[in-house]
Amino acid sequence: MDWGEFTQNWDGDGDVAWPLLAVAARADSELVYTGDGSGRVTTYTLGAAGAALDRVSSVRCAQSAVRRVQPLPRGRVFVQSDDAVQVATDGGRRQRRWATTPNDAFVGASVDGDGRSAFVCTAAGAGTLLDLEAGAVVRRAGVEPAAGAVHYSGGAVVLGTGDGMLAVRDPRAALRVVQAATVGAGPVLDLAVHAQRVYVCAAQAVRVYDVRKLAQPARVVTCEGQPTRLWAGAADLWVACEEGFVETRTLASEGADAGAAFVEPALGEYAFISALAAAPSERVALVADTEGVLHVWADSEEPRLSTGRGPEILDGLDLDSDFGGGPAFDDERVSLAYAGTPADLSAPLLSRMDAAALCDVGRPVNYVDAAVAGALKTLGGVGYAANPRAARRNQQPFGGPDWRRRWHGGAGGARDDRELTQGRPKFLSQQRRHGSRPAADRAEPAEPSSANSSAPPKHLQQMRIEYSRFGVEDFDFSLYNATAWSGLEGNVRNAYANALLQLLFFSGELRQLALAHCAGACADALCLSCQLGLLFRMLATAQGASCHASQLLQVLAQRPEAAALGLLEDAHGHVVGAYAVLARRLLRFVLEQATVECRRLQQPDARLVERVFGAAQQTTTLCPACRATSARESHVFAVDLDAPGSGSSGLAAALAGGSASVRRAESRGLSRQRAGFLDLVSRALARTDTQRAWCAQCKKFQLLTTDKRIMRAPEAYLALNFPPAAGEGEGSGSNPWQMTLPLSFALRVSAADTRALPDDDDAAHGEPRLELAAVVSSVRDTRRGPDHLVVHVRDPDDAARWLLLNDFLVQRVPVASVAAFHDWWRLPAIAVYARPDRHALQAAVAAVTRSHPYRISTRILTAPRSALDTQPPPVTSAARNASSSSARMRNAAVPLSKAEAESLERGTFRCALDAEFVVLEDAIMEVFSDGTRHMLRPPVHVLARLSAVRANPGDLHGVPFIDDYVAISRPVFDLATQYSGIHAGDLTVGLSPYRLSTMKEVYKKLRLLVDCNCVIIGHGLKHDFRVCNIVVPPALQRDTMLLFQSPSHIRPISLRFLYWYFSRKSIQTREHSSVEDAQATLKVFESYALCVAADRGLESVLDDIYSVGASMSWKLPDQKF
Repeated sequence: MDWGEFTQNWDGDGDVAWPLLAVAARADSELVYTGDGSGRVTTYTLGAAGAALDRVSSVRCAQSAVRRVQPLPRGRVFVQSDDAVQVATDGGRRQRRWATTPNDAFVGASVDGDGRSAFVCTAAGAGTLLDLEAGAVVRRAGVEPAAGAVHYSGGAVVLGTGDGMLAVRDPRAALRVVQAATVGAGPVLDLAVHAQRVYVCAAQAVRVYDVRKLAQPARVVTCEGQPTRLWAGAADLWVACEEGFVETRTLASEGADAGAAFVEPALGEYAFISALAAAPSERVALVADTEGVLHVWADSEEPRLSTGRGPEILDGLDLDSDFGGGPAFDDERVSLAYAGTPADLSAPLLSRMDAAALCDVGRPVNYVDAAVAGALKTLGGVGYAANPRAARRNQQPFGGPDWRRRWHGGAGGARDDRELTQGRPKFLSQQRRHGSRPAADRAEPAEPSSANSSAPPKHLQQMRIEYSRFGVEDFDFSLYNATAWSGLEGNVRNAYANALLQLLFFSGELRQLALAHCAGACADALCLSCQLGLLFRMLATAQGASCHASQLLQVLAQRPEAAALGLLEDAHGHVVGAYAVLARRLLRFVLEQATVECRRLQQPDARLVERVFGAAQQTTTLCPACRATSARESHVFAVDLDAPGSGSSGLAAALAGGSASVRRAESRGLSRQRAGFLDLVSRALARTDTQRAWCAQCKKFQLLTTDKRIMRAPEAYLALNFPPAAGEGEGSGSNPWQMTLPLSFALRVSAADTRALPDDDDAAHGEPRLELAAVVSSVRDTRRGPDHLVVHVRDPDDAARWLLLNDFLVQRVPVASVAAFHDWWRLPAIAVYARPDRHALQAAVAAVTRSHPYRISTRILTAPRSALDTQPPPVTSAARNASSSSARMRNAAVPLSKAEAESLERGTFRCALDAEFVVLEDAIMEVFSDGTRHMLRPPVHVLARLSAVRANPGDLHGVPFIDDYVAISRPVFDLATQYSGIHAGDLTVGLSPYRLSTMKEVYKKLRLLVDCNCVIIGHGLKHDFRVCNIVVPPALQRDTMLLFQSPSHIRPISLRFLYWYFSRKSIQTREHSSVEDAQATLKVFESYALCVAADRGLESVLDDIYSVGASMSWKLPDQKF
């Protein structure tokens, strides 16, 4: 029998299964081992061909993903996970275990051939030689970091690193390097050793090295695909390729000759090979994929895994017929392993464990308290931490039968990501394949308010986007938002500003001013007010869809003032100080810029932004020596809370009010009175400081007394900045804020008395009243982890309810969880109070919006101009060639006529659109020891060219009216010329032969089309709109990629193939052109309309398209390969 598929096995929970990351077979029995991403190791035996494998045991032996499983003699197994390596029995009983620190995971491990010793290494390069029998550490030494590919035999340790290095170390000589070589530029995904040869995965080949001489490869074996996994047997080398097949090479010829086996498992549309092993008999191939499927291929209908011949009956033993031909068990030479099986094998044995009989007992494993794990310190292999006193001595708290609470199941909140998403797959591709409950069925969550929580609930922890092979567009953001308000994604640089931007968005008067400004004719490409208005417009119309502020944040990064104020993250996403401190600086900076930029719209009131946020302040300076006095007026957008002379520690003591810590503070003289929150607000509104400064009257430095006092009550919003707590941003793990913010208070402002008063105070009658409107908080996931920012705002639809916005997560929460600060993981950063009676200000803002309504003029399409047109293009040879070549001609857009502009305003205009992008920053990938890759951050794309053609009937049908190239001043990582058609210099001012536009100008044209309800035709619009940073209602989209996708076929069809199918003409023969692609998309959409109207119907056309595409392997006749 030739090699063929023997069976497939899938052990999933409902419609979801963990990816299989490790697979192995035992040499002395018929057992198959698998390790998955949940830390579970499962053993199987082969059944009949086509039948599911018989499960023998299934044990969760690790808290992280299992990366390697290697059988050991005497019924034991070696297991490597991210957090530990261990030796356990086949039944799951642990015998040996070695753990690593949380920040330094195990990336590679290998066991010697006799199973007595092993070598393991961590990501930081800590290599350890272990004695598995004695359970001892033999030797430790520093090795190459991120050595994911490891092989250990008694005489050598072979390491393959993430930077393409291959090293051989001697375990008998302190693990020193004896040989080293450079394999290539990429990481060493896997290696295998046979005899004196080392086989290493390389680009489209397997490199063969002599372990005694690594200077040059002894042979390079070309493969049919890209090798990712290797397994060396006794006779053959097994090679798994990225394209989804496994081939064998004969080891006798050092891999040059093809072997007898060729395995091509039936992988899912979104799966790839994650683990490979061949049985010791080399008659069975075991291939695991990322969707949890184990593919078993064999060369016969009754294959064997092991190399043994089975038990033999000892000579001279008496057989007892009562045992069905088995041996006599009264003979001392007979082992119980020779017990015979019953004659009737139609019923399962009593020792067989039925998979259907397994059930979850419903009680979780008792883990170490997060407060202990976060503060753990390791010394000499022993971890220790302070006792948080969160539970009684020698007792482990247990939540009872309701520990599986969901969001709607009490006040506890979601404690893990699975609870947060209600168990649904996070990727749309998985939901299409397995099915998913609609988002409308989700209940609203409740935020916890327990003061004794050892860790923040999941919805307050930092939200992280996961990436599938289809990119960020495949992530289902709707799992984290069941409201009509949109969140902001946090996978862009400087995304810490999301909380502050949401706070400003929910400030209604500021939002209206920003919208009025951005619709005008502002020519400043770096105007923050324009970017705020465009962002607010997207948030207001997105209807709960996820958004991102990448365009605004890129403009912020180009402002020199932002870098001078320290508002920007570095290239690695790090900042100096805490994010809460940066948010306070950013609030002032944004409001100051908005005041300057919006003055043109606010005549006769040129300080309308200052009326919205903050209050006027008078600063009086007095010299005690000469009694000279000076006074000046200014505006403060936010008031800094502080306790004079005591800093943040004194403020924390004052807030605690009456506790033992206050009494200790008083004994040290830090606070003379027990003050509450309102007392601190009063001190901040009218404070007196003494500082050494220059006196112009005395002509020398003096101790001057400075009195700062607000002159009048705020008209709308009062922002209170909390000073940074001791160690904020450094992971101190403590919370000095033990308080509850008042939901409202009154404010008295006069020359003699300026203070905050409780609502129930008789003196508060008739004074302006302020209500809590928003709270920005700093949250730490662990006691010593970094902080991130979340914001709570009042729900505009229901003033009695609040919204939590944690990047792209949005949910309603009770008010008690907003104002209370009693947990170590949540610190206040900014509190905003608003006046409910701000009618005069609202009337002034309404007057501005009436004179400058949000309405982008169609003149940007009928008479397009750019701020960059003042610089004519250079007369160069490139420009002359561009004018003479249709592919390199200057922008060929014909502006809209007056009639077309009126049609656009009426909502009857249609267009076809296409965009080209360039890559600003490459993706950041993490490569694991098993060769799997995890995307930490996708590549950063930016719009380079936008083209739109007319879709309405007429003489100009198909003629472009937008063809703009975007000027980019930042360094570009990859122009992607083959796919974008952009060449070097095309986007550079002064060098480009094209008419360049600013990003804001191009974006406003696209924003105008969406605001006018223009129907947009395109191919792959979801990706285009995402990179353009705009949310378009689905009713306005006509995506040909979705229109021509059959429900029975997951594969999307390219625009090039669709255009060829309907017209038998080719596009994109050399480079992509957005004008050509937009025109082709329009032709394809018109063909779609004809198919729908015709008697033949769309279904038959789709079947014919997929049939023709499959017969041609989706390759066009003129396509070169």
